[in-house]
Amino acid sequence: MARKKRKPDGKKPKRRPQRPVDLPDRRAMEGMMQQLVAGLQDQANQDTPLGKAQALMYRAFEERDEKKQIQLAKAALVICPDCADAHVLLAEQAKTRKEALRLYEQGVAAGERALVAETFERDAGHFWGILETRPYMRARLGFAHALWTAGRRDEAVQHLQDMLRLNPADNQGVRYTLAGFLLFLDRDEDLTRLLQQYDENSAAWAYTKALLAFRQHGDTPEARQLLTQAKKTNKHVPAYLCGDKYPPSGRPGYYSPGDENEALNYIGSFLAAWKSTSGAVAWLRASVGKKKAAAPQPKGPLGFIKKWLNKNLPQEFDVWQADFRQMPNWIRIAGEMVRPWTVLVTSRSNDLVLGHQMSEEAPSPSLLWDALVQAMQHPAAGTPHRPTELQVRTDERWESLRPHLDEIGVGLVVTDDLEPIDVVFNEMCAHVCGKPKPGLLDMPGVTPAQVGTFYQAAAFFFRQAPWKKVGYEAAIKVECDKFQSGPWYAVVMGQSGLTTGLALYEDLKALRRIWTTDGTDEETARQGVATSVTFGEEWTIPVADLEAAKNHGWQVARSDAYPEIFHKERGLSLRPPLAWELELMEGCLRAVPDFIERHKQEDPAREQMTVPVASGPLKLVLSWVVETPQEESNQGDDYLLDAVHKQWDNILAAYRQFGEQKPIVLFDLQEQRIYVYPYEDFKSEMAPKSQESLTQQYEKALRENKIVVFVRDNERKRLVSFSMDYA
Repeated sequence: MARKKRKPDGKKPKRRPQRPVDLPDRRAMEGMMQQLVAGLQDQANQDTPLGKAQALMYRAFEERDEKKQIQLAKAALVICPDCADAHVLLAEQAKTRKEALRLYEQGVAAGERALVAETFERDAGHFWGILETRPYMRARLGFAHALWTAGRRDEAVQHLQDMLRLNPADNQGVRYTLAGFLLFLDRDEDLTRLLQQYDENSAAWAYTKALLAFRQHGDTPEARQLLTQAKKTNKHVPAYLCGDKYPPSGRPGYYSPGDENEALNYIGSFLAAWKSTSGAVAWLRASVGKKKAAAPQPKGPLGFIKKWLNKNLPQEFDVWQADFRQMPNWIRIAGEMVRPWTVLVTSRSNDLVLGHQMSEEAPSPSLLWDALVQAMQHPAAGTPHRPTELQVRTDERWESLRPHLDEIGVGLVVTDDLEPIDVVFNEMCAHVCGKPKPGLLDMPGVTPAQVGTFYQAAAFFFRQAPWKKVGYEAAIKVECDKFQSGPWYAVVMGQSGLTTGLALYEDLKALRRIWTTDGTDEETARQGVATSVTFGEEWTIPVADLEAAKNHGWQVARSDAYPEIFHKERGLSLRPPLAWELELMEGCLRAVPDFIERHKQEDPAREQMTVPVASGPLKLVLSWVVETPQEESNQGDDYLLDAVHKQWDNILAAYRQFGEQKPIVLFDLQEQRIYVYPYEDFKSEMAPKSQESLTQQYEKALRENKIVVFVRDNERKRLVSFSMDYA
């Protein structure tokens, strides 16, 4: 085979990047080690119930089919309930975090029973080196993660710290998870000791040391040096921390030092800590941003320029208009969000755009003069000439140019009637940065006073940081007699660091589907109807709100904590909140942090609270959403409704083929096929009680313009019907 020649520049041909290898489960490889050790030591552990169950689990770890994995895990528990790995695998496949927590806890208990009590003291320090301890250690790590997501943060930290006591070599990477937890909880002294215990040059340690130095001492030379070293270990991390890139929903299963997967692993554990540290992200952004080249200084109305214009450019009867404005939206330039200023020069007489200039800073008189001269010498349309009149709005910068314009024979006229240039400005801005988003004060009945108290409540909520005390998949039921709709379900956001804020959902079932769905982010987002507040930097809120906040002096907790509030309808459409929705959200922002402080997450007690809002005292009743056994049972059908949503386009298409007959639709979960039946034929195959129930559902569906859809799950022996909106 011929060898590749080098390119003429002497460089080697670039190697084609290799696709990532789908690595086998490490636990399956451990099974081979177990067999080898058993053979060398002539051990008979395989013949015990636990040994047989563990052998089944090693088969399960080799299996790629999730259903077969679950079957093997359940079979292992039948053989021996002390098989910790079986509980771990079932926890990994659990549909809810609550179920996973229960299974991991059972796994830890099973692992403890499977080990001799003396093992925990005798073998502390080299625990992972004993193969029999590994299922227990896996269960305990999973349990720590589940405790964390359930809001039991201190317990999670204690488990991880004890795991490092048992196995300081840390083959599982517990120290990285623990470091992220300690940062999130502001336990900087504990984190310092951990960083000293494991002195390494990984990206996780390098970036965490830099952040810790900034938290403790600010922007010092030492902190900047640590950040420089961190960027050398992995260049991909800053883009995710600064928000230039958005991480995918799942973490990568493998990584190499310095690659992007390592950055994603770091983001998953440490993003929330970076965002919660005041000024940290801005500090990082400033360190990685490219220095801008200095903008050329405007020349202004120099004497020789005025002489040249009088001598070389003819004057024509032409009325010009000129104006300068800031863009109504933010745009990204060289990786930085800016709202540039635009200077526009037009001919009112000839309806022409003659020139424009953009500047990141508010234009000076010299820049305005240069824009006029550019339009005279090199107009975008027409021939070079001097106009007879220039119309502008009232502004001292234009007034400062009046004597210079007089020298070249151009009269300056101040007027509020600049309608032609207004049209051009609006079209140009829409083309460059899109139409401006409506602000809160654009909504009927919303006043500056009401928005001002909302901003106060949002600042209070942000400073209280309730997301540090609440787990994932937790909701607070909110009742308020003042408003006809409700109840609402408040969800605190901020645990992962991606989004910080508060959402008020209107439908608990839809919220639970969002928690358990395996769909895409867009599919998940379409399901919920909610009013939400999120916090971000000034460019994340509508410009109208930003300008109003500065004009009215509305309170903001931090420069990166401007509150954006919006209402999301079913689908993806967004709008500003109505006046009553804004008032309800203000009350919740004030009430939720105090409620969380007084009530643990599983506490079913209801508390009536009265909080101040713009219109006066607002009475709310708050309680944690705690599932009863009956509610947990009812949730078993949610996966069937999820299947309907995922197949909805296909179901609708099948129904429309026979729409005149108003048929029944059946979706078979295992076959993934859709069947359409005449109503009477489908009904005739059912038992008498089921026929009566179907008749009521079908007739009601016809009155409400809905479709009756059945979902059949043969594996679980479930046949469930839903009435779906026909649209």
